[in-house]
This record gives sequence, structure tokens and C-alpha cells, in this order.
Amino acid sequence: MPKQIFKNDTEALLQMADGNLTAYRFLFDHHFSDLCNFLLLYLHSKELSEEIALEIFTYIWEKREILQIKATFKSFLFASAKNKAISLHRKEHKAVFTSIEAGESTMTEDSSSQHIMENNELREIIDAAISKLPEKSRQIYQLAWEENMSHKEIAGKLGITPKTVENHVGIALRKLRESLKPYYEQIFLMWVLIFFLD
Repeated sequence: MPKQIFKNDTEALLQMADGNLTAYRFLFDHHFSDLCNFLLLYLHSKELSEEIALEIFTYIWEKREILQIKATFKSFLFASAKNKAISLHRKEHKAVFTSIEAGESTMTEDSSSQHIMENNELREIIDAAISKLPEKSRQIYQLAWEENMSHKEIAGKLGITPKTVENHVGIALRKLRESLKPYYEQIFLMWVLIFFLD
């Protein structure tokens, strides 16, 4: 039986809702790697990132008949990943997250300014780390995380193979983890604040 090709995620989602395993495999093959890399940025564990990504895709199959995706499938995946990561960090740092949520409705202008200042400083640190990446790895990282392009889309744009894209993403993540290790907790808190205040 020839492998079924789908025009896009929307078509595959419609077919998956009817129980089409080939459509599910299409979505899995096109997005699992990107989802793992996205989670890896915040969880810093390849094994845990893959475990959470599998949980998300398992949920998608189990809920395929009632799944509601308002934006793109990739946006849905990344939002699900954020929720999972925040849930994990809540369990580990419950007191910290409780104070964040409690302070959300009572935050004063002064404290808001302080958060903005701290976030700007952290953003500068992150930007500096990105700027030190090898040129090709930096370009691919920015296409993946700032423009939300998949490995396949990046490969097409740059005229390279998806495997080469994956290798450069691995280089970028490894170097960023090394550079940003002292700031992990602050960076994650900044990300959570942005997520809750969005």
C-alpha cells in the first residue's frame, strides 16, 4: 500500500479525527523532533523532553475526535508543551510559582517596572549567547525559534538536508545550555511571567 501524502496539517488532522493512523503518523513525523527541541530548551533533559512530547502526542490521538485547534497545529503543540513544562516546574518550585500567581493581580507599577528591567537584562544575556553561536547554527536557531519554522521548512529555505538542520539545532542548544546555565531559573521565571501575563 503506497504511503499516503497529505497537503498540510489541517488535512491530516481531519483524517486523523476519523481514525486514520497514517495521518497521525504524518503529524508525528513532521512535528515530534521540533516539539522535543522546544521542550529541551526549558527542561534541559533529552529523555524528559521526549517523554513529555510522547505524552502530548498520545493525548492528541486519544482526543482526536473532539480535539479543537484554534490556531496552527504547531502552535497547539508548543502551547501544550508550555503547560506541561510549567506544571513540572510548579511541582518542583511550588512556593515560587504560588508567589508569581498571587502577585499577578496585585502587582504594583514599581514591581512591574522591576520585572521589565530584569526581563530586559535577561533578554540581553540570551541575545548575547545567541550571537556567539556559529553563524550557520545561529541562523537555523533563529529560523526555528523566532520564526517558528520546522526543520523541513528550514532545510528547503537554506538548501540543506533536514538532518543537517537537526545537527545545527543540536549544536545551538548545547552551546546555549552551556552559556546560560547560571541563569536557568531566572530565564524560566521570565518565560513563565510572560506566559501568564500574555
